[in-house]
Amino acid sequence: MKTFLPALVFLITCQVGLAQRGISETGLWSQYFYNAPVAENFRIAGDFQYRTYELADDFQQFIARAAIAYTPKIGTLELHAGYGYFYGEPFGDSDAGTSEHRLHQDIWMDTNAGKTVSIRHRFRFEERFIEDQDFRSRARYTIFVNIDFYKDDQLSKFYLPFWNEVFINGETELRNSTVNRFDRNWSFGGLGYRISPALRAQAGYMREITSNTSKGQLVLSLFQSF
Repeated sequence: MKTFLPALVFLITCQVGLAQRGISETGLWSQYFYNAPVAENFRIAGDFQYRTYELADDFQQFIARAAIAYTPKIGTLELHAGYGYFYGEPFGDSDAGTSEHRLHQDIWMDTNAGKTVSIRHRFRFEERFIEDQDFRSRARYTIFVNIDFYKDDQLSKFYLPFWNEVFINGETELRNSTVNRFDRNWSFGGLGYRISPALRAQAGYMREITSNTSKGQLVLSLFQSF
């Protein structure tokens, strides 16, 4: 069972990716994630993101998101409920932007995979309120895998992060269009570095696959705990 979900996600990604039209431009996604305790078993967790269609040009999207996270005293579950603001522009010279207000609920689960490998699962449900569009919902599943290194039983500052996320649309028949049930898939691999116990950085490459296209993204991430 531990290997079934990663293998299934990998096979789906490969099958969908065979039919995609590739986009030659590589985008850049800059991300900052934070979490801070506010009470016993409660935290604020969120992120800011800035995305471009090309490495140094063509704005794509800005994201500001925050959630209340609750960790029960028993077990390995985490429960999140939050809100996000999104503003995006289409590919190319057009500056006609679209804003979105989005609610989300997360269920996080840890898997015991031994000393050198950590595995986390996230199930996310979203309610999307997009400017001048019908209400939409979406389900997302992500598997996060970090591979740690040890020397003389000491944890290295470097680690290898991998993750894969699948997006499934809740509605397919909209007011002026029809969308596929499968929305997109993200696959990431990179290198992480622990700057301090409360701060770490990651850099890597992600492949985004949608119903019609596939595109590469350079992803730079900073994670901070207060």
